[in-house]
Amino acid sequence: MPETRPRPERIDLSQADDIRDVVHRAVACLATGGIAALPTETGFAIAASALHPEAVSRLIAAARAVAPHPDTPHRSVLLLRGETEAVDWAPGLSQLAGRFVQRAWPGPIALALPVGKNAGLATQLAEPVRNALIANDSIALRVPANGLLREIMRLTPGPLIAIDLTDAAKAAGGYERLASEEAAIDLIVDQGHTRDDQPATIVEVRDNAWQIVAPGAASRGDIASMAGNLWLFICTGNTCRSPMAEALCKVTLAKRLGCTIDELAERGYVIMSAGVYASEGMPAATHAVDVVSMRGGSLKRHSSRRVNEALVQRADRIFAMAGEHLEVLLDYAPEVADRARLLHPQGLDIADPIGSDRANYQATAREIEEAIAAFLDRLGIK
Repeated sequence: MPETRPRPERIDLSQADDIRDVVHRAVACLATGGIAALPTETGFAIAASALHPEAVSRLIAAARAVAPHPDTPHRSVLLLRGETEAVDWAPGLSQLAGRFVQRAWPGPIALALPVGKNAGLATQLAEPVRNALIANDSIALRVPANGLLREIMRLTPGPLIAIDLTDAAKAAGGYERLASEEAAIDLIVDQGHTRDDQPATIVEVRDNAWQIVAPGAASRGDIASMAGNLWLFICTGNTCRSPMAEALCKVTLAKRLGCTIDELAERGYVIMSAGVYASEGMPAATHAVDVVSMRGGSLKRHSSRRVNEALVQRADRIFAMAGEHLEVLLDYAPEVADRARLLHPQGLDIADPIGSDRANYQATAREIEEAIAAFLDRLGIK
């Protein structure tokens, strides 16, 4: 009689006394060539060490066994500890790929990036592992956000290859299918799941074009926003000048591109604003709302935000309303000096209308519109 495979070890996270013990048991499984079902921020994935070719082959077979339809494709993804590792596996990132790497991770997005046959760390993997990982001359990479998974990755020797099975589990009875003899999983770390769980979105990026090859938790709108040029307007409190500039830039740019404001992200532009001393969640000034509305924009849902490192590092261009804002920004993040400038084309301050009447807000709006028009002219966006 054929040997019956033992049932996998199963750990219920809700009943775990010490998360560190869960981490070490998962690390031990993976480091010795086992396959583990692990939680992600979107659901769960099965993983194996890229240093164990036999385990990777079993991983592929397990994904097929768990899938509700045997022919359902599941992309193997290499899990990275941080975004800086992307260039090690996919050298020569395009500008667009670099933008995605910076903005999408950590999170529920895997990037399928071109990889040359003789470039990157993938060439150092065993041939069966490379064959499992590289498809259509691309390698799928992801930096997960789940804290438990990240800790397991940190302690496991070598990289992990994972296959997201969130959708398969929903269709095939969740974790129970993983415990079957056919799946051949060695360890299940069960965090539970809900009907709202979705797999990670897989986005293929080639040169300066992208497409979603596997839909998931991140929507097309989310992806388009990450792909677009991010222009950031800054002032003091993010209730007057910078939100007016954000809204008026959207109006002007949409008119010149012949699209709606909602379509700007699809056209490659994301416009935002922030304040160097802003309180979070404040509405725009009443006169600012009215003046912008008269010009075809809207600030009714505006909520102030403070300048932060993530936002500044993501921005392709940063426009300060006054010299004091630019000075504060460059003290905070001197490395963005080549991307930051005053909005006014002559390097003047945009007048601050706070506390004044509507006429002053109208004058400030005109000044902002003229500065934005001059900038767009220089870019050749007519």
